[in-house]
Amino acid sequence: MSSAYIDAIRRFEGFAAKAQWDYAQFTNGYGTRAAYPGEVIDRAEAERRFGAEVGAARAMVERAVPAADEGTKAALTSLTFNAGTAWIGSGLGDAVRRGDLDAARALILRYNKAGGETLPGLVKRRLEEAT
Repeated sequence: MSSAYIDAIRRFEGFAAKAQWDYAQFTNGYGTRAAYPGEVIDRAEAERRFGAEVGAARAMVERAVPAADEGTKAALTSLTFNAGTAWIGSGLGDAVRRGDLDAARALILRYNKAGGETLPGLVKRRLEEAT
């Protein structure tokens, strides 16, 4: 995956050395799962974890939509890293598999909530992913 896409995910997530609650889990580094509440990591460990988790997200995307173009795979990798794999069995996954990118762009915008609340940061992130 292009470093520009990886850098975008890093930018969306931001860096936090100390673990913080993030709606469903404690995260630190660049939005990666913390080992325990309050854990503190350095940037080198953050990069290691980030690379592993982005790689795992990308592998899920490759299995789900192997024929998708690189930009679509990058957007879905970002979504998977951030929100999980529910999109695969949803209308978004169906739209990507049938090559309907206009529908996919509209559907990815719906993934803008955390804890049931629409978050401005997720709205912005999904808009960028949709492009």
